[in-house]
Amino acid sequence: MAVERMKLLSITGKEENIDRFIADYLLDSGIQTENAVKVFEKGWKLTNFEYNSTAKDLLKSCKEILDKYKIKYTPNLESQNLNRSLEDIEKDLNQIKDNFNNLEIDIQNEKQIEDDYKSKENLLKYIKNLDINLYTLYNLEFIKFRYGKISKENFLKLENTLKPLNAIILKMSEDDEENVWIMCFITKDISAKIDSYLNVFKFERLWLPKELGENPKEIWNECQRKLQELKVDIEDKENELFRIVHRDSEELVNLYYDINLYIKINNVKKFMAYDENGQFYIIGWIPVKELAKVVPKLLKEKDIKYVIKNHDEVASIPPTKLRNNKFVRPFETIVKMYGLPNYTEIDPTTFVAITAFLLFGFMFGDVGHGLIIFLIGILLARKKISMGPVFEVGGIASMIFGVLYGSIFGKEDIIPAIFISPMENIQTMLIYGIIVGVILIIMAMILNIRNGIKNKDKKKIFFETNGLAGLIFYVVVLVAGGYFLLKQKMIVSLGLLSIFVLIPLIAIMFKDTFAKLLFKEKEKEKSSLVEKIFEVVEILLSFASNTISFVRISAFAINHVGLCMAIYILSNMMGQAGNIIVSIIGNVLVIALEGLIVGIQVLRLEYYELFSRFYTGDGKEYRPLREKI
Repeated sequence: MAVERMKLLSITGKEENIDRFIADYLLDSGIQTENAVKVFEKGWKLTNFEYNSTAKDLLKSCKEILDKYKIKYTPNLESQNLNRSLEDIEKDLNQIKDNFNNLEIDIQNEKQIEDDYKSKENLLKYIKNLDINLYTLYNLEFIKFRYGKISKENFLKLENTLKPLNAIILKMSEDDEENVWIMCFITKDISAKIDSYLNVFKFERLWLPKELGENPKEIWNECQRKLQELKVDIEDKENELFRIVHRDSEELVNLYYDINLYIKINNVKKFMAYDENGQFYIIGWIPVKELAKVVPKLLKEKDIKYVIKNHDEVASIPPTKLRNNKFVRPFETIVKMYGLPNYTEIDPTTFVAITAFLLFGFMFGDVGHGLIIFLIGILLARKKISMGPVFEVGGIASMIFGVLYGSIFGKEDIIPAIFISPMENIQTMLIYGIIVGVILIIMAMILNIRNGIKNKDKKKIFFETNGLAGLIFYVVVLVAGGYFLLKQKMIVSLGLLSIFVLIPLIAIMFKDTFAKLLFKEKEKEKSSLVEKIFEVVEILLSFASNTISFVRISAFAINHVGLCMAIYILSNMMGQAGNIIVSIIGNVLVIALEGLIVGIQVLRLEYYELFSRFYTGDGKEYRPLREKI
């Protein structure tokens, strides 16, 4: 039930050593930085560091190489030490990148040449055995030459069409599953007509470019020889690329981690400042435990100076870091939903853990239902859901009160009640609810007084509604009223009782005046007597309504039994199978709906009836530098 103690740490040093200093001292530190330009004295000419994007550009380039060559690395890891400058990193990365790129370019160029030879090979595939000069055929005076491919279906049609004409068709190959490669020789006078037929039957003419040479057989053999050479050369270069990638992979990963370190260093610089004399400045709040680890290291640095101050020596407000044991820590979630305590007030987590446990168990006391809630909590906790442990504690509270009430799945005839049976003792249960409320309200007022003592706020301690004056008034009224109800007579004379009641009320009404007279505090804006009277009436109504509000915890305990009884009456009206189904569905609804409503009521009582008496919840969360970057 505590807030971690904080100190304000300011550090200055030479800007030339800033990268090493950040890497060695700040990256893993628990300091929560403040804006150095705003915190340091006025007139001190400080400037924030501008963000350098070089490291980010290098990281992008390095990551592209790692991903391209499928080199394994851990994305968010960084180097542990500052091994080299950013300039050296850029130089080494570019050298590796150039080595890779040069080989890549060579491989691509040779693959392009290989593709060119494969294109030639494809053109010559079906005339590779012709040992003639092709261009002799192209240059015949009276005969025209056509070479290309046509679908097998259209080839038969073309062949039949050209039979009566002066045309010769030579089948070169039928290896292609769909096409037939042909040579067509036609006389010059009918070439136009034959070409029209070829177009009709979708003949795909292929032109043999001059650069192929003249003799298909010789050209084919040359292509085969060159393709084999290229294949071997490409394989050699690919193996060389694989070798240097393997050789440089570890260095690339180290470069990636080094760059990541510089990115974190640059992120830290955003929270720092420098002056015209080349000095850097950083200031922030750090837990006392963390400070004890940092100071011995700083003492070893000759060029580093630091100053430590308490929270009451500066205008800046420390952040809040809660410190609770593992049993209470899950209830920090409930506290944070309302708001973190400020640095100078009490952490209510332990109070919430105890009171929420009692309130939930009181309202939802059932061994069977509590066990199911407990098991749900275990499941949520295993999935790392923050409310899982809270469900576990709620289930335990429900089971404990279930034993006290003698209730298992809403049935009170299975085990005897150790403490009380809610349905059979309705009036007593309502009284117990009031008693629990009174105790919790008094505890909340005591916590408010303790907050006043911690903050040295004497007016809060003595004269506030939830201070000593309000506590005395509330206790006196409760004791006198309770005694009168039990004994049917006054505990003291009416005159003496009036003194104990009126003095606290007067102290509350004129709290500013008394604080000014007794403690020399500045009086706030004066209010009229009528306003003060209405304020007292509001206080009286608040005490009464807050106390009566706790009747609800008894009402829910009774309601739980009544609701379960209704479910079992309905199930008994069904057959055997229907009885079981209705009972199961009914209990599921009770756990889901009533459990939700009771949980909401617990939060309402905590926030509105208790927190409002002692807790502000206006603290700012502690976020150390290591979490921001």
